[in-house]
Amino acid sequence: MLEQLSVRSYVLIDKLDIAFSDGFTILTGETGSGKSIMLGALSLLLGAKTDKETVRQGEKSAEISGVFTVLSSPQVTEWTERHGIEMEDGMLVIRRLIRVNGRSSYTVNGSPVTVKEGEELGHLLVDVSSQHSHQSLLKADVLRSMLDEFGHLEKLSSEYHLQYRKVREREKNLEIARENIQKALEEADYMRFSLKELDEADLKEGEEEELKAELEIMNSAEFLKESLSSAVQEMRTASSSLSQALEIIRKASRKDQRLTAYTDRTENIGIEADDILLSLRDHLGAIDFSETEMEEKNARLMQLQRIRRRFGGSIEEAIRRRDSFRQKLEDADNSESLLESLSSALEKERAKLADMAEKLLSERKKAASSLEKGIEENLQKLGMPSAEFRIRLDRLNAPGPDGIESVAFLIAPNKGEKLSPIQDTASGGELSRIMLSIKVALRSGNDAPTMLFDEIDSGIGGAVANAVGEEMKALSQTEQVIAITHLPQIASRANAHYLVEKEEEDGRTVTRIRKVEGEERVKEIARLLSGETSGLSLEHARALLEVQGK
Repeated sequence: MLEQLSVRSYVLIDKLDIAFSDGFTILTGETGSGKSIMLGALSLLLGAKTDKETVRQGEKSAEISGVFTVLSSPQVTEWTERHGIEMEDGMLVIRRLIRVNGRSSYTVNGSPVTVKEGEELGHLLVDVSSQHSHQSLLKADVLRSMLDEFGHLEKLSSEYHLQYRKVREREKNLEIARENIQKALEEADYMRFSLKELDEADLKEGEEEELKAELEIMNSAEFLKESLSSAVQEMRTASSSLSQALEIIRKASRKDQRLTAYTDRTENIGIEADDILLSLRDHLGAIDFSETEMEEKNARLMQLQRIRRRFGGSIEEAIRRRDSFRQKLEDADNSESLLESLSSALEKERAKLADMAEKLLSERKKAASSLEKGIEENLQKLGMPSAEFRIRLDRLNAPGPDGIESVAFLIAPNKGEKLSPIQDTASGGELSRIMLSIKVALRSGNDAPTMLFDEIDSGIGGAVANAVGEEMKALSQTEQVIAITHLPQIASRANAHYLVEKEEEDGRTVTRIRKVEGEERVKEIARLLSGETSGLSLEHARALLEVQGK
């Protein structure tokens, strides 16, 4: 459950600390007082997206933190273990810091997590229902998700989605293979001619650069011969001079032993000089080639340059195209067996998908039968005693992304009326009750310990409002229920009542939330009843609270 919510520098809230209890908590306030701001802060804590209006004007950042206790939730436990987060006494402290540039950081028990991971955890901690949620009842994918949630079919549904994507991938691969084979057949003559030319060229990476270097040497042969001949002559002179110097140092070292070290060094230099001389003579001797050899190398270089221009701009690309031509021609030659293999593999995956679709449909039918009974019972409690509710699963011609059936929620609000899709039949007030009925029915399949209702009671009043309030109160016996409402029939049933107000402080508007009890609560209930706090409305408010034992 949500134990505490703290908000700093968020929109019109400069500072807010609110402690929640178990049971039924209500927030009320005049239109525009900031009730939606409080919900927005909690939504951000649960992973909602930020916008440029998040941070209070004049501040550098907004901070929202919440303390949750989770005593029994396998899903939350699995999430914390997966992310390496320890819970002490079942406590989770979630903190989100949002900077004025829109960037944010997210931590759970001090450990950083991504916003997406925080959103995943938020769905496990709090189940949010708002007046905008009514529109979700009109979307088939939302209805299907509700059905899967109730029947604990998320794993089976996820496995089906993976298999469907696998089939689509196989279909795509088969289509690509067909296109490649058809293209290969159309271009076979060109590819065979090109492949013959490329194979005969016997391409090697780096050969073009080697040829250019060799031809540079050949074109500079006279200069190199003259240079090396001069170098050889100079090295001969130097070698002779070193030999003479070595003999002189040896004689001198007989008189001065300290010169012995120079003897060794000079001898080493002489050996190195002789080695260089031999290498230069070998190199000079190697600069000897025929005009025919030079012509052959030039011809080879021109061949490589021609191939490079024709096949992609580089020898490496030409090699890649050669290998591609060979593979495509092999595929074309083996096209029949290749297509048979791919088609066979595809049919196996399609058969597996069909089996999974049938299993999923069977399980969804079971879940639908149980869920529609629960929703129907809840609708009767909410002032729709003759309502008939059905979940229709119509088989499709072939498995789709979500299954082999379409999903529709049907209702006949009154006796004698035919079943019709809820979007075609239900009024605003009926949609509110349907949403509440669904949420209550889904509780058996949902581990979220906190339920948040944001004015889903719009469009109802009188006896229906009493019924909705009673259902919320009953729900709070086993769940923590937090509701934002404008109806006194609902507000009077809460265990704790908070008032949201907008005030001016130091020339700025701020939103405040405070707990109201005693006469203050009587006045707020009176305002909800009639918009006034006159004697008659106060008496009515006291009576309403007394009936609820408040």
